[in-house]
Amino acid sequence: MNWSDIHLPALSPRYDAALRAALDYIFERFEPFGVIVSGSIVRGNPDPASDLDIVVLHQQSWRRRIQKWFEGVPAEIFINSPAWIESNLAEETEEGRPVMAHMLTTGAVVFSSSSQTRELIALARAVMTKGANFSDSALERQRYSAACLFEDALEIAERDEPTAALILGRAVDSAVQYWFASRQRFSVRSKEQLHVIRAEDGHTAQLIDEALLAPMMARRVAAARELAQTVIGHTGFFEWDSGPSEISRSETV
Repeated sequence: MNWSDIHLPALSPRYDAALRAALDYIFERFEPFGVIVSGSIVRGNPDPASDLDIVVLHQQSWRRRIQKWFEGVPAEIFINSPAWIESNLAEETEEGRPVMAHMLTTGAVVFSSSSQTRELIALARAVMTKGANFSDSALERQRYSAACLFEDALEIAERDEPTAALILGRAVDSAVQYWFASRQRFSVRSKEQLHVIRAEDGHTAQLIDEALLAPMMARRVAAARELAQTVIGHTGFFEWDSGPSEISRSETV
């Protein structure tokens, strides 16, 4: 690695040392044509446990993920090929969770020896600009899945509070995901979801808080029931038809 080819973002001494160590590690073991570093550390608003998110682009067909400490700072390294990035961006669009697209568009390019780096970032930016586009059937599947979780939690709340609380947490999470999807919006990072909902829909945010944190299970159940009705329109089983869908060859073998 030639440091003259590296473009480091402005970081505090601690994070700068960690990124330099991570780059040494990456270039000693891999042959990247592009390296993008992202995350709250780069954006300038890290939490105490924040890590460096480093996307490594290479021409090999395989992909790899590494979690490692550098100078006391955690880092997640995502090593991917252009083909995988393109496939993943399409998959993220369908799921409404543009994690890789967000890293590519908000990160800092610290190394690039190919125009493919810019092309992949441009593709990610197009995904973020276009936004979510959930079909009616995809939204209905989300609603049905969430409703079933609420039904399971509410059904056993009186006789098995720990299990009900476990399922209720999943149900609330599914309602949060649907809150974004129903507005044809990509979901934000988990740490930011409630901040967005509180800013735009205070009543729903209050119900989420009570469903998760109310000291008495009876109040959690009441809040969960109202939350389900408010966000997904159901608290349990409802009639639904997915319609016909083709079975891929991989699903038949």
